Amino acid sequence: MTIVIIEDEVHTAWDIQNCIKTLRPGHQVLAVLDSIESSVEWLLHNPHPELVISDIQLGDGLAFEIFQKVELTCPVIFCTAYDEYAIRAFQSNGIDYILKPINEDLFEASLQKLESIGQLFAPKYGREMVEKLLTTFQSGLRNFKTSFLIHFRNQLIPVATENILLFKVTHDTTEIFVRDGRKFQLCKPLDAIEAQVDPHRFYRANRQTLLAFEAIHRIEHYDDRKLLVRLDGVPSEPVIVSKAKSTAFLAWVENR
Repeated sequence: MTIVIIEDEVHTAWDIQNCIKTLRPGHQVLAVLDSIESSVEWLLHNPHPELVISDIQLGDGLAFEIFQKVELTCPVIFCTAYDEYAIRAFQSNGIDYILKPINEDLFEASLQKLESIGQLFAPKYGREMVEKLLTTFQSGLRNFKTSFLIHFRNQLIPVATENILLFKVTHDTTEIFVRDGRKFQLCKPLDAIEAQVDPHRFYRANRQTLLAFEAIHRIEHYDDRKLLVRLDGVPSEPVIVSKAKSTAFLAWVENR
């Protein structure tokens, strides 16, 4: 089996490679990648492996961005120190979710799970059926957060996710903008919020902003191939989408 490892912690990448050598010495590691940018570049210009083993929080963002930009057909085993990304992991070809620190027992269980799926379905139905199985399995896990409980003036206010147009980080505080014009503060990091909401409706435009499709009024070309997103119904400055994200953002807008 051919494998690509996506991990920006050197010692963890070594641990994963050592586990593979010990548990499956016949498997081949094709590449060890340490960022979203390098992973996208490699996957776009090389034949895809039979398995990807990936961290989630990388130095330049969440690994899910890789799988938005590259149509990956092989399964993914996610290794992370955080448990709040589990649902989203299974939407990105994930077949297992291992919490760090890595140990051989957990890694062996993940490999056996992958091999069991292949042995059960591949000989009889082929690769297409295995991919359909993964799709069915992942779709059954799409239980996104339907509301957020906001602390406001000694009160707890439930805000339905469907009424939220924008999450924005301002001075280390996450603010949410609601359809009716209200604005609240939410004591939760944007990375955690992104993992809990439907990516069909919300897009991480930059490190400070997670916006809903309904908030988009118009999109303008900006300096150096960036995009400027004018918002509707939100008392906020326009959102800037970087050159690196502009193509993926336009594809998300057009192909929802």
